[in-house]
Amino acid sequence: MKLYENTMIISDLDGTLIPRGGQVSEANRNAIERFVAGGGRFGIATGRTPEAADGYVHALAITAPSIFFNGAMLYDWQSKCVLAAKPLPGGAIWPRFAAQCLAHFPEACVEVYTADNCNIVSDPANDDPRLPLEYYRYCHVPLDEVADTERTPWLKFFVSDDPARLAVLEREKDAFGIGKLANSFYSEANYYEFVANGVSKGAMIEEIRRLPAYEHVHIIALGDYLNDNEMLAAADIGVASGNAHAATKAAADVVGCRVEEDLIPWVLANVLHDGL
Repeated sequence: MKLYENTMIISDLDGTLIPRGGQVSEANRNAIERFVAGGGRFGIATGRTPEAADGYVHALAITAPSIFFNGAMLYDWQSKCVLAAKPLPGGAIWPRFAAQCLAHFPEACVEVYTADNCNIVSDPANDDPRLPLEYYRYCHVPLDEVADTERTPWLKFFVSDDPARLAVLEREKDAFGIGKLANSFYSEANYYEFVANGVSKGAMIEEIRRLPAYEHVHIIALGDYLNDNEMLAAADIGVASGNAHAATKAAADVVGCRVEEDLIPWVLANVLHDGL
């Protein structure tokens, strides 16, 4: 039996596997190759779309089912097929809520994620500056164009704005009735996201465990921010990077090195005791 044959590592991207605005380091890349060559399965878990992640990880040995849209999609990277998708429930309530966000938060960037695109329904002047600098496939569309949620299910609803205004949005979503339908959370201080109630990276870890090929696999999850907390708790071992949010460190079993010091080799050496 190979050294890592019964082990899976699944890693968050931004702030964990890659520094903000950076790339996967050579040390992380080499450690992943060594882990997979030793029989391990490696996957990623991110709020991004598969296309937006591809620019960072296309050359990595991704051999395990991977999580996108912060848990709304489970995707087989090798066969490029969707294994599970969990769209937002509630139908027309979401376009109505989006319209309220556009009216009440005129400086926000408001994004609707469908299975194949990031649809920006707010003023282009409000665009999140990360979009043209990264690998997102996105388009600006009128809200009416994506309002038929039966024809075009929404996997994720996303608002980027000043944290003080997002605090107001948190209260408004409860008054609107969205809180009963959705799991909402911060993925950055200025990013507030909605996926279906019960959906999280952690819930998709449980979906992975239900696949026959992964029933007895030992799962190690890596993360750095609040949207990773459920995943760290659901894994057999949850590892928070040294730069992680305090609540994420509290949710983890182990706190690792700073991301700049390369987390994957640190995990192989200190969690799997490979002696790198």
